[in-house]
Amino acid sequence: MKFRLANVDAPETGGVGAIGGAKCEFERELGFEAKAFMVELTRNTDLVITSNSGLDRYERAVITLSAGGQDVAAAGIAAGHLGDWPHRGRRALAKKPDWCARVPN
Repeated sequence: MKFRLANVDAPETGGVGAIGGAKCEFERELGFEAKAFMVELTRNTDLVITSNSGLDRYERAVITLSAGGQDVAAAGIAAGHLGDWPHRGRRALAKKPDWCARVPN
C-alpha cells in the first residue's frame, strides 16, 4: 500500500538535485536517519490505520498510523525526524519544513 502520514513531512533520501530528491546532502542524511527511526518504531508491532483522508496528488493514501498504540507521526515529530506540515484536504496550511536550514554550525 502506498501511503504518506497526514500532516507531517519527512526529509527526502533521493539524490541531491534529482526530481523529488533532497535539496542538500544534509537533508538526505536526515532522511536516512528518519527512515531508520520509522523502521525501528514499526518493527514487530501491531500497525493500525486510525484514519484515512483519501489520496494525495501522487495517488498515495494519506493516513494516520498507530504502532503498538503510539501515533507514528507524533513519535517522529517528538524525536525530531519528522516536521509538522498541517493540511486541510490537499491544501497545505503552512510552509513545508526546510530541512537544509537545520544544518548544524
